[in-house]
Amino acid sequence: MKRFNKEGNKKFISLMKNDFLINSSNPPDDFKRKYKSKFQDLIKDEKNLENLEQSGELNYKKFENRFEFGKYITSVLKNCSFSKINRDEGLWNYISCFFLEDFISSSSKNNRYLWMPKWHDTKRLLARTPWLLYYINKDNSLFALCTPLNEHSNMCEQFVSRQELLRNPSIGELCHKLYYDPKTKKLKKNAAKHEKDKKLDGWHSGVIHPRLTGKLGKLYKIYDLWSLNTSDLEKLIGEEFKHWNHKS
Repeated sequence: MKRFNKEGNKKFISLMKNDFLINSSNPPDDFKRKYKSKFQDLIKDEKNLENLEQSGELNYKKFENRFEFGKYITSVLKNCSFSKINRDEGLWNYISCFFLEDFISSSSKNNRYLWMPKWHDTKRLLARTPWLLYYINKDNSLFALCTPLNEHSNMCEQFVSRQELLRNPSIGELCHKLYYDPKTKKLKKNAAKHEKDKKLDGWHSGVIHPRLTGKLGKLYKIYDLWSLNTSDLEKLIGEEFKHWNHKS
């Protein structure tokens, strides 16, 4: 596949940041009417591109959700060095531009479409986060990526924001088991509801944040959670989380 060279990357950032995002009152509509061809011209012009070594061929296709997208991007980049592509601005901006029509939403936030180096922004880049979650957690990333390509969900935000969750595969498997409903192919109701509920006089029982994150934070001080499997973790987190096994 290709990536933006220095000149192509500058053109993409300028078109996105200094034109499209500040001049669009209705991003989805304006993209289709005025900007789609401009962005496509960037990835068609070989002067803006260079080859990405060890990568596979990137083809445009439609995806059911962010999980399927992340799985596909992982397969294209499977032979690439993680350290070389992880923070490759030209690569992630190219992928963002390549699939841009599927990423566009009512949001006009730069960090949804443009590579930005600070983690607060990087984790919200729609082109990259599905790849990162699938790369680390494989099929167990589905619970955080079961939304359309243009939606960075509350669950995804809460999970990817915390390295102790994101990078521990056993915790990823635990979250998938607790919060994803394979029958509906969606999250279980209120699984990502982190606001206090006045009716309950507190948080919903067993939600990922702050209940699971708080529990795991305490367990990290006592156990080596990196060495435990998912069944062990499930026993340690206690009774509060068992109701998710019967909830949809």
